[in-house]
Amino acid sequence: MLVPRRMDPESGAVRALAVSPADDDCRALRNLLSQPAWWLDAVSCIAEARSWLTRFGPPPIIICDRDLPDGNWRRFFEETETLPRPPRFVVCSRLADEYLWAEALNLGGYDVLATPFDAEEVLHVLTGAADSWRRQWGQESDFPAVSALAAS
Repeated sequence: MLVPRRMDPESGAVRALAVSPADDDCRALRNLLSQPAWWLDAVSCIAEARSWLTRFGPPPIIICDRDLPDGNWRRFFEETETLPRPPRFVVCSRLADEYLWAEALNLGGYDVLATPFDAEEVLHVLTGAADSWRRQWGQESDFPAVSALAAS
């Protein structure tokens, strides 16, 4: 289910990759991130995510379902941590609880989002993840559209 959304590279949009077999969750993220500040692609499994990463390079943010058809978020997270400029990794799950949150953060993930998604929480977490990634790896000019959102 690789469906790239084309954006003008000059727009300053933040690239994010959603890895989830749940079409409803991917559709919800697309709707929430339909602002020009975001460029979201979605794949359904780790194998497709690897292909995406090979083709496009690591994005600043990966939003990954806890359970995937070909593995789980921990396995994929460990792989992404070996990438140059590793992305901020956000785990999502219908069973988002304190255990998953503690596990994700202790392993180095950025945050956990509960599904179904809450629009305000998604935008807060992903804007924070983009800002965190930019502070560590990028320049202010890497995605000015999100910098403007964070400032407002």
